Amino acid sequence: MQSILQIVIILGIVVLTTPILGKYIASVFLEQSTILDSLLNPIEKIIYVICGVNKKQQMTVGQYIKSVLVSNLIMGISAYILISFQQLLPWNPNNLNAPRWDTILHTAISFLTNTNQQHYTPETTLSHFSQTAALGFLMFTSAATGLTVGIAFIRGLTGRSLGNFYIDLIRAITRILLPISIIGAIALVALGVPETLEGTLVVKTLEGRSQYIPRGPVASFEM
Repeated sequence: MQSILQIVIILGIVVLTTPILGKYIASVFLEQSTILDSLLNPIEKIIYVICGVNKKQQMTVGQYIKSVLVSNLIMGISAYILISFQQLLPWNPNNLNAPRWDTILHTAISFLTNTNQQHYTPETTLSHFSQTAALGFLMFTSAATGLTVGIAFIRGLTGRSLGNFYIDLIRAITRILLPISIIGAIALVALGVPETLEGTLVVKTLEGRSQYIPRGPVASFEM
């Protein structure tokens, strides 16, 4: 009975929030005013300047596809490099060495394509920095890439300009994915999900044995 009630509650939340979230997402990609404009407009302008993005530029199909492929290639290579040198980077309390090159390649491609497949235990294989700066970053950008490409496809079907991939990507992250993730992460922390940069916790069991409990930025990573 409890499992059925949980399903009903989740479906109810989805049904109630879908129209609101759908209208908000439409407003974001139509560049209409939203409640977050006063906070995010200045931040996005700084990002545009740093990345050299021309907000007025509209892309052709070829330019849009090229932007998607090149940007994702750069992000994938960056993630590969970060994981490869994780033993030299901060947030590595367990002093973990880099995994095998093929494991790193598989991981980078997997998270770059938003499949997120891992055939190892991440808490005992990857440092907190690798999980946050490499995998966490790709989880945002891969989801945002899929969302922006879908929006561009819809624009094309309606006869509109495809827009600018970089602008769509940035707005998808700052205005949609980050706010939802922040709210979700706070909720998970409130429910007791671990969120720390500390290393593995060693505790003594009632039998007098040592138990090793991996820790890390679980709440933010799960969102």
